[in-house]
Amino acid sequence: MSFDQMMIHYCAPALCGIKSGNMFFIKNEDYSENSFILWKEIFSAHGLITFAIQLSDTTTGILTCNVCWVRKILDDAMVRAYLREKGYGSTSIFDFVKTFSKRIKTQSGFPHEIGVILGYPIDDVIEFEKHQGRNCKYCGYWKTYTDIEKAKDCKCRYRDCICLCEKLYREGYSIIQIIQEYKKIADAA
Repeated sequence: MSFDQMMIHYCAPALCGIKSGNMFFIKNEDYSENSFILWKEIFSAHGLITFAIQLSDTTTGILTCNVCWVRKILDDAMVRAYLREKGYGSTSIFDFVKTFSKRIKTQSGFPHEIGVILGYPIDDVIEFEKHQGRNCKYCGYWKTYTDIEKAKDCKCRYRDCICLCEKLYREGYSIIQIIQEYKKIADAA
C-alpha cells in the first residue's frame, strides 16, 4: 500500500467528518515527506490538522484531527481532568500532540490517552487502562466497556466510509470529490 493509499484508508472517517481523528503508524522507509506535505495542505482546507510524529528510527505516527471537534473534546471537564492526571497542562491540540509525542518516546507503554482525541469515549479509555485492555464487552475500532451499540454503529460507519473512499480514490476521484460523494451518499441514507 502506498503512502497515499494509507492516508485514504486510515484517515477517511476524519476526512469525511464522522470521526474526530485517526492515527496510524508507518515504517519510515514507506513515509514520504513530500506526500505528507501535500496531504497536510489538503486536510487543512477541510478543517483537519495532520501531524507526523517520529516514534523511533523505524516508525512514524500520522495523526489527523478535526480541529473543531478535538477542541470540543479537550474542553470537556472530564477529559481535562483525566489529561491533567497524565501530565497534560493545556487544552491546545498542539500542546496535546507535543506532550503525547514526548510520552510515546519516553514511557514504557503506549499512552492510550490518544483515544480521547480519536473520538473514543473517555469512559472506555479509562476502563481500557484500568483493565489493561482485557475484559472488554466489544472490540471494534476500540475496546468498548460501556456503550456496545454505539461502538458497533461506529464500526459499521467507519468501515463503510473507508471502503467507499478507497473505491472512489481508485477510480480517480479527487479528495474534494470523495468528500462530496460521501456526503451525498450519507445524506441519502
